Amino acid sequence: MNHWQQKTEETDYYLPSEAEKANLNFDDAIFEVIPLCLKPLFIAASNKQERDVILLGALTIISGCLPNVSGIYDNRIVFPNLYAFIDAPAGAGKGILNFVRFLAAPIHKAKREETKRLQEEYEQKVNSQRKEKEQAETTIPPPPSKMLLIPANNSASSFVQTLNENNGSGILFSTEADTLSNSLTQDWGNFSDVLRCSFHHEPVEIQRKTNKEYISLETPKLSVFLTGTQGQLKRLIPDAENGLFSRFMYYSMKSVPMFRDVFERRGTVPGQEFMDLGQRIFVLYEMLNRLGTAFECSLPKEFQLQFQMQFTSLLNKYFADTGDKILASLHRTGLICFRISMVLTCLRNFIDENKIPGAPMEIHENDFEVALNIAKNLISNSSKHMAEMPGMSNEIIKFRKLEFILEMLPDTFTRKEANEIGDSIDISTATLTRYLSNGPFERIGHGKYKKKDAQNNTDEHLSI
Repeated sequence: MNHWQQKTEETDYYLPSEAEKANLNFDDAIFEVIPLCLKPLFIAASNKQERDVILLGALTIISGCLPNVSGIYDNRIVFPNLYAFIDAPAGAGKGILNFVRFLAAPIHKAKREETKRLQEEYEQKVNSQRKEKEQAETTIPPPPSKMLLIPANNSASSFVQTLNENNGSGILFSTEADTLSNSLTQDWGNFSDVLRCSFHHEPVEIQRKTNKEYISLETPKLSVFLTGTQGQLKRLIPDAENGLFSRFMYYSMKSVPMFRDVFERRGTVPGQEFMDLGQRIFVLYEMLNRLGTAFECSLPKEFQLQFQMQFTSLLNKYFADTGDKILASLHRTGLICFRISMVLTCLRNFIDENKIPGAPMEIHENDFEVALNIAKNLISNSSKHMAEMPGMSNEIIKFRKLEFILEMLPDTFTRKEANEIGDSIDISTATLTRYLSNGPFERIGHGKYKKKDAQNNTDEHLSI
């Protein structure tokens, strides 16, 4: 039994081979055309996968720093908020992601300082009232606890209360996913339903036993950024049918078998580029807050057709090969793609070009292309993670096997090249022959093949 189909009594789920674990990076071309303000961040990266996760982390954190930005998607008002999970074994370099917290730190700090000021004013009023009325209790309500970065170690009621006191907005940030997993497994901390509802800005209601206090969030706007190991991901989301699974963007980092130069200085002060952009995002956040009402981001008509065609093609491909289990992830990846393009265009317009927000804003062509390119990578990662979940069908596992061969092979190749890749991921000669005969390949000569959609792949590649 090969690694692709290996099952044991203890696991009962798909175990990928070492070669399969190697993740394909984002297209280099997107880093040439992303908003200028993001480019300095990548000086902190020592390889392509660190570069990729910095981009994904930055987009997720910034998505929670854009109040009053909205768009219409599937005839619903949506906001830019994103959920991301970066999984990585020890030694893969995910520690670099601590820097992305700096992007939201100035906003968070300002909110905490405001809370401190309000608390001091509250205590002064309480003391004054007690002196005047000579009573131990006060009728003055305590001030709200303002923050942007919400701790993952939280109870359900406290989490909802925190969102409520911050106009339904916040960023759940944790570099150890087990912190959130441990909370969600407790009776007092199971707010998985809140996370699911918040992704689509659906109403959240909770009633506390104490004082029968009722809290209602009409339109929660939550961003979530988590990092952890594969094991931590499975504890957080135990199976692919859990509603949380399809709401996340995934990126799998691999171990780097080398001892990095720990004295190499990349940039001036570690994380300085993130701090600098964080200050600019703080200014943008304050400017957007002053609008009072949301302004709309929209995808130009000429790109709407391209969007529809691309996701229809993806749906047909994945559904034909994996069945309906992938549909939730694929449909939500469309929404994620739209949200990524909103974030990028806000950065381009309001930080790169110093425009003043107000009128409806069209998504920039480059930002749409970048978002679409990232989305294709995300759905591939979702299918990989789905194949690794307990109880997944053979159809999804077989699809991942074939998909990985497609990713590894060039557009035209020889049987020898195919054999070498098949050997690296433990695919038998008979199975490989069946794929070459009946799969998405075409024989063009003796021992020579090409991908049937090679021309399409070339056309779909970023034309930027």
